[in-house]
Amino acid sequence: MTQREAFGRPRAACNACGFVHFRDPKVAAAVLLGDQGRVLLVRRAVDPRRGFWALPAGFVEVDELPDEAAAREALEETGLHVAVGNLLRIRRTSNPDKPGLLLTYQGQVIGGALQASDDVSEARWFSAQEIPWDDLAFETTRESLHDWLAANSAQ
Repeated sequence: MTQREAFGRPRAACNACGFVHFRDPKVAAAVLLGDQGRVLLVRRAVDPRRGFWALPAGFVEVDELPDEAAAREALEETGLHVAVGNLLRIRRTSNPDKPGLLLTYQGQVIGGALQASDDVSEARWFSAQEIPWDDLAFETTRESLHDWLAANSAQ
């Protein structure tokens, strides 16, 4: 494999057979759950950013749509069944070594009992004043929370 111009960009390609390697982004989905002026965050129990707070989120599996992944991840991480609503934002993830896209959805709790599980150590509702801004795992979480605060202050 050598680097050469292919399809408008430098890409790894095989000079012998013509194969071109395309670096495709990993797709992840998150759900922002708000309830009575509070937002649900989970404390990550795995790297990257172990110990920091984020929205319930994870990678989309090959056999599911992103909104289905958001609902599955919420259930796995928090024990809550959620109805996934509108797509709020699509952003690039911040790790240049592992390019990715994060689709963040609005969600509503429709059942279950809050309990941290899977790859989180804690799941907790935060009021706007309690959001742990200095301990957020990702810039995408920070952006989503700013949008949530703006939308809730307008109501």
